[in-house]
Amino acid sequence: MRQIQFICATVVTLLGFNQQAHADCAIIDQLDKLYILQTRLANNPDTALFRDDIRQLRMISQNISNQDAVRAVDGNAIIGKGAGFVQFLENTQSLLRGTSLDDPFSVQSHFTRSARQNLQNIGGYLTDLRCTDTQIAIDRAQRAADPTRSNSDAEDLQEVAEVLKQLMAEIFRWRTLVIVVVLSITCAVAIPQIRRWVLIRRRRAKRHSTSYPTHYTWAERTCSGTLVDINCHGTKLQHEAGNPLPLGALLEVAINGEMTTGAVKWSNVHYSGVQFDTSVDLEQVYAICAAASSLATTQNGAPRDAVS
Repeated sequence: MRQIQFICATVVTLLGFNQQAHADCAIIDQLDKLYILQTRLANNPDTALFRDDIRQLRMISQNISNQDAVRAVDGNAIIGKGAGFVQFLENTQSLLRGTSLDDPFSVQSHFTRSARQNLQNIGGYLTDLRCTDTQIAIDRAQRAADPTRSNSDAEDLQEVAEVLKQLMAEIFRWRTLVIVVVLSITCAVAIPQIRRWVLIRRRRAKRHSTSYPTHYTWAERTCSGTLVDINCHGTKLQHEAGNPLPLGALLEVAINGEMTTGAVKWSNVHYSGVQFDTSVDLEQVYAICAAASSLATTQNGAPRDAVS
């Protein structure tokens, strides 16, 4: 009961950080202008407005930080629209770095599939975020009325504290917490299964030495042979003397009374490597090793070292 109360209190506390912030219409308006300019360049850069568009992009983007954009759209820098606008601003800087004012077509290499997809996403976000002219004017006036910040140590510390506070707010958003919880549960469930799968793969791939007498059918002939080692995927076959197997030959090998099909992957005078068409069970591999061990310790039904 105490644990349940603690969890409930924690959830209530964390949800308190998820209060809706007031959108900054002045910043959103600047982001909208960046979107319009880049959309025009993506569609057709070779216009009389090219140089002016690039200059406006450079001027506007210099005055918007990633933090400003995320706060203005009340987003999250990790996922969703907040992350989309962060990528949008990074794409803008990438565009400006690779563009020549003398060559309108120098922007074409920037607009890759991912860049165009981000641009499309931003257009969808801005459909719901755009403010009225009155809202934009009010926010611009408020920003203009703010006194110029000094570079005193006290204000620098206050700014750092504000950044840390916003970072904590981002971390404790319920959407981020839900994602972390889901990922943690997924990892907790998946990791044991992955380990089990890797362990099974290793066991199935491990080669077991044996000396198991058998016979195999190849080219409508039945020959005697010996399995020298085996795993779930194939075997090393000691073939009949004087009858080497060619590469790629298809054959059937008797394993525990059943015929298993396979193909020859390598061969020399005495041995051939056979890859099974269908993997055999690990139990069959163990049974072959046990049978070979039993044959090695007996001779005509009696121990090999028995007095004749």
